[in-house]
Amino acid sequence: MITEAEVRLPRPPGVIRRALAAHPIVVDVFIVVWFGIGSIFGVLLDLLGAAHWESGQPETWFGIPPHLAWPLWPLTVLRVGAIGLALFFRRRYPLGGLIVVVLAMFGEQGTQGFANGVALLFMIYAVPVYRSVPAGWIGYGIALVGTVLQFGIDVQRARDSSPGQAGPGGVVMGDSGMVSSPTEFIGLSLLSALWMLAILMLGINLGNRRRYLEAIIDRAHQLARERHQLAQLAVAEERSRIAREMHDIVAHSVSVMIALSEGAARAAETAPAAAADAMQRSAETGRTALGEMRRMLGVLHTTEEEPDLVPQPGVQELPELVQTFTNAGLRVGLQITGEASGDRGQELAVYRVVQEALTNVLRYAGTGARAEVLVNSLPDRTSVEVRDFGRAPGTTRPLAGMGSGRGLAGLSERARVFGGHIESGPVPDHSGGGWRLWAVLPVSAAARTGAPTARDTSDTAEEGMK
Repeated sequence: MITEAEVRLPRPPGVIRRALAAHPIVVDVFIVVWFGIGSIFGVLLDLLGAAHWESGQPETWFGIPPHLAWPLWPLTVLRVGAIGLALFFRRRYPLGGLIVVVLAMFGEQGTQGFANGVALLFMIYAVPVYRSVPAGWIGYGIALVGTVLQFGIDVQRARDSSPGQAGPGGVVMGDSGMVSSPTEFIGLSLLSALWMLAILMLGINLGNRRRYLEAIIDRAHQLARERHQLAQLAVAEERSRIAREMHDIVAHSVSVMIALSEGAARAAETAPAAAADAMQRSAETGRTALGEMRRMLGVLHTTEEEPDLVPQPGVQELPELVQTFTNAGLRVGLQITGEASGDRGQELAVYRVVQEALTNVLRYAGTGARAEVLVNSLPDRTSVEVRDFGRAPGTTRPLAGMGSGRGLAGLSERARVFGGHIESGPVPDHSGGGWRLWAVLPVSAAARTGAPTARDTSDTAEEGMK
C-alpha cells in the first residue's frame, strides 16, 4: 500500500480550499440549502405580489398566484425537490441532473424561477468539471435550447396575459413581458447564450485543471508503485545472490571439512600425525568459511562500522582453490590458457563454477578421485570444463550425503546473468566414465574495450561480502 508520504505530493494551497475538498458532501448540502432558501423567498415574493393593497379591503391583502394555487402547487414543490436532488448529485450525475433542471424549468414559475435559473448555471458549470469537455458542450446545447424555448413560451404567455413570468433565462433576460419584437427576443437570447457560455468556459478551465492534477497524482502514485516494485525485485535478487554465495561457501567448506574428517578418522590409529594434520586443515577451512559468512552477513546490518573489504576471487585464485581440494584428498589437475578478461563479475562466476564442480566431485566421487580443470580465456568469452573420472578403485562411497541440487541451479542462474550457459552430464564409459561440467561465459563489451562495467561497479560493493 502506497501512502501519501511515499508519493511526496505537495500540500494543496489554501485552508478553505483544503476544507472544501475534504468535505464535498457538506458543500453539496450547503448549495441545496441555499437553493431552498432562494426558492422559499421567491414564493413569498409571488404571494406578496398577488395581494391588492390599493383596494383597502383586508380580504384582498392576501392573494395566491395561479402557479401556487390548487392543483398546480404540488408541481412547484416537485420542481423544487427535483432541482434540489439534481444539485446534490451533480458530482455523480452532472449531465443527467442538467437535463432534469432544464425539464423542470418548463411551466409557470413566477419569481421562484430566478432560483431555478441560478441552479441551471450551477449544472452548466458542473458538467465539464465532473464529466468531460465534450459532455460540457452537449450540456450547454441542451441548456441553451431549453432556455430559448422556455423564454419563447413565456413571451407568448406574457402577450396573452398582463403579468410576465421569469423563465430559466430570467437571470439574464429579465421579464418576458418586456419583449415586444423578434429583435429583442433574439438579442436577449444571445445575451443569455453568452452568459451561459462564460459559465461553461469557467467549468471547462477548472475541469481540465482538475483532470490534469488527477493525472499527475495518479502518475505519482504509479511511479511510487513502480519504485516499490523495483525495490522488492532488487531485494529478491539480492537475496537470491546471497543465497547462491552462501551455498557456494558452505557447500565447498563443509564438503572439504567432511572429507578431511573422514580421512582423519581412518588414519587416527595407523597415522596419528596425519590425522592431526587433517583435523588442523579441517579447522582452518571452517574458520575461513566462518569469516567469509561473517563478512557477507555483516553488510546486511545497518551499523556505522564499515565492513571488511576483501577482493573478489577470480581466475588468479583458482590455484589456491584447487590446493584446498587437493588437501581434502582429490587429485586435481589445473590448466589455464589465455589472459584474464578483466570482467570482475565474470571472473567470479568462473571461480564459482570451478568451486561448485570440484565440490560435487568430492561429494559424489569421494577422496582419491581424479579431476581435470580446463579454463580457456578468449577475448569474447571464457570456457570452463571440469571433468572427473569417477571413484578411485578400492575406495568406498563417501559418507557425505547427496546434495540438494541447488548448486547447479545457482550456476545456471549465474551463467544466464552473463548471457552464457552451462551443460553437465555423465561421460560414456568408453571415454573414461565420470562426470563432465562445461560452461561458457561471455565477456561484456565494456570489459573488452577497457571501460568499467555495471557488473564491476556492483562487484565493488559486493567485496564486503567476501
